[in-house]
This record gives sequence, structure tokens and C-alpha cells, in this order.
Amino acid sequence: MKRRRGFTLLELVIALAIISIASGGVFLAFRQSPRRDVENAVLQLQADLRYAQRRAIIEGRRVYIRFFQLENRYVIRYTNPDGVDGTIRNVGLQNGVRLHHSTRPWNTDIEYLPRGTVAGAREITLANGHYSQYITIVPSGGRVRIGEITPIRN
Repeated sequence: MKRRRGFTLLELVIALAIISIASGGVFLAFRQSPRRDVENAVLQLQADLRYAQRRAIIEGRRVYIRFFQLENRYVIRYTNPDGVDGTIRNVGLQNGVRLHHSTRPWNTDIEYLPRGTVAGAREITLANGHYSQYITIVPSGGRVRIGEITPIRN
């Protein structure tokens, strides 16, 4: 009798089981965690701060970020020499990440001057129920520094 080429049902079931286990591991590796949610929000804010600074330098006008803590969002805006403001970007924080008061007095604006500097040091803290992380803006050069992420103790 001639043997047919192909896979047996048992071989197919074993192959499907291996693929299912491997894909489940990949899914768990890429799943968002509370720590990653805060880290991603801080990185997005850092990118937006640098973007605002570059726009201020390139366009030679004031560009600022206004924070709305109760609405959990911030807006990147610019000011023309004639005093007319315009909106560049409106960003809402996602995944339970919230704006929090910092140790310094809460100021709702970070204003980049045409030189790329800011008027004073600023610190912004983003947190969810599990982790918090802060960003500091250095006034002299407008440099953005990210602090360590810390667990929140309940």
C-alpha cells in the first residue's frame, strides 16, 4: 500500500497548540501596564515640550503649553505679535494618567520664548493610581528632564 504524504490530525493539533501558546506570550509582552501608561504619557509630553520649543525658535514667537488639570489635557498654542493666539495641538491624557500638582506652585502655562528658554523652572507630574513620574523644565535653556518613575504607596 502506498503511503500518502501529509500531516496527521495529531500533528496539526500539536502545531496549533504551540502557535497559540507563543502568540499568547507575545500578547502579554506587549500589553499595556500601569507603569507603561505613565511612561508613555511622560514621553509624549516631553516630545510636545520639545516641539513647542523648536516652534518658538524657528518661528521667532512665543509658544506655550497650557495645562487644564480638571479636564486632564493640555494645549500647545502660539501668540502672534498682533496678540492673536492660535492652537497648534490639543492633547488629552489617556489610560487613567492624570496631571498632578507638583512640589512647586502649580502654574498652568509653560511659555517658550523665541530664544527657546522659559520664564521659570517648571515641574509637571503625571500619575495614575500606581505610579508617578515628573518632568522638569530648566529655565536657562528650556531643557526637559525626566525624573525616575516611582510607585505610589497607598
